[in-house]
Amino acid sequence: MTKLARLAPTELDTYLSKLFKQQLADHQIDYQRQISEDVAIGAYDDEGQLVGGLLMNRRYDHVYISRLAVSPTYRGHRLGTQLVQAAEAWAREQQVLTITLSTRDYQAVDFYLKCGFQIYGKVADLPFKGVTTVYFVKRLID
Repeated sequence: MTKLARLAPTELDTYLSKLFKQQLADHQIDYQRQISEDVAIGAYDDEGQLVGGLLMNRRYDHVYISRLAVSPTYRGHRLGTQLVQAAEAWAREQQVLTITLSTRDYQAVDFYLKCGFQIYGKVADLPFKGVTTVYFVKRLID
């Protein structure tokens, strides 16, 4: 009989990584490039103060933008657009195929549409009642 128990996330990640690598091998998928990488891009004012930024994670040929924010003082100065463009440029250099991200319905839906992202899903009452999470994708390479 098996039992379930909590364990350190890093311990489980190591074990699961081995299983997934074996799955790739079993399906004759030979992926030689780095599998995962976290990337941060900051936006700085003239005095060198951090005023915004973007966090993303590359897995295989995909990038997920997990966070993007700009200080309220600097909104309207195209910093968000510049951050997205910098993320896309980096992703293209890495031969990434797609970028995905999500935002809440009260946050930046129109912004991401203007940046060329397409909505591929919406989930109501996520992460809490009354809020809809909107999921976006942008294909970089055909």
